Amino acid sequence: MIKNRPAFLVNDKAYQTLPKEPFEIDWRSIPDLIQVTILGLGGIQPLTHSMAAAAGGSVYDQPSDGEIALFRERGTKFQMISVVLSCVAAGKDNNRQTIRPFAVTLIPASKRGGVEECSVDWIANINTDKMRKAGLIYIGYNPFSGKWSLYGNIPGYLDGQREGYFDEVGIVIDQFFLATQTPQDDEILTMDIRMPTAQMQHRYEKHRQKLFFTPFEKVEARRVWGAETPIELFLLQALAPEGLFPECQVLIMDDGATFPSLYHLWHDIEFRHSDGLVTEVDLYFPENRVAVFCDGGHHSRAKVRIRDAEIDTKLKSLGIHPVRITGDEIRHNLPAAIEEIKTALSA
Repeated sequence: MIKNRPAFLVNDKAYQTLPKEPFEIDWRSIPDLIQVTILGLGGIQPLTHSMAAAAGGSVYDQPSDGEIALFRERGTKFQMISVVLSCVAAGKDNNRQTIRPFAVTLIPASKRGGVEECSVDWIANINTDKMRKAGLIYIGYNPFSGKWSLYGNIPGYLDGQREGYFDEVGIVIDQFFLATQTPQDDEILTMDIRMPTAQMQHRYEKHRQKLFFTPFEKVEARRVWGAETPIELFLLQALAPEGLFPECQVLIMDDGATFPSLYHLWHDIEFRHSDGLVTEVDLYFPENRVAVFCDGGHHSRAKVRIRDAEIDTKLKSLGIHPVRITGDEIRHNLPAAIEEIKTALSA
């Protein structure tokens, strides 16, 4: 359960009512780079040169005879991983409910409280397309804590409107099979994400592989992209009725260029000190060049205030308007926070 919701949101009956299916997912809230990364996660992962060679050049969700033989010989075990979207309601389009993802997480299949593993032969004998269309959801799901109440294909749960918070429904959009061991000399296939320098490309890719391809040791949710904290979510939910949909977690370079950020990438000290990187912004309006920071309590510390001021000065020199909103303001005076952002957008 997501706690400490602002009264401004809770007092709105629509906020406490689950929208009715069918939904139309508005993918625009997920940056193109993250979409490519997420939507290419079917079948066996990570994709490697050995897999491509064993498959004869082309790799599909259903493993080929060559891949099956490769993994049999290696004795590889796999974890089935669900790709889960957490969304906010974003109004209707042609009388169809639109929802926008605010977080993407990975959750492993479990059995008797532990992470379940399977063989390549089990994967070869299942229908991956049918599995993908099963309509699986997590109920009572908190993407920030990684806790949930129920999981499965729960008939009728979203067929009719009922009380509940939609941000606590995790929607499974895909599943893949994560190899629990990959030989060091079996290079993982990567793509050019066009980072400004080879240094940043290497560090970004290293972080991405850690997030997606590190086997799970326990049953937990692993955050991949999106709002980092509940206060960011609350701000997103208050902005939605205004028709305002910022990007989440954006890296800003010293030449004004922007790139989407994966979860906790900014906390990686090695990446944070990459050449040309200014900061990571919680919410960003690219057309208006407005950067919104949702500042927690630690931003009141003297050293942090000095650093924040330096970042704000740098952003202004790039023609980007910084807006800093405290967690207390979001929790206790959300309308004022929205007005502050709207003022910046209209400047």
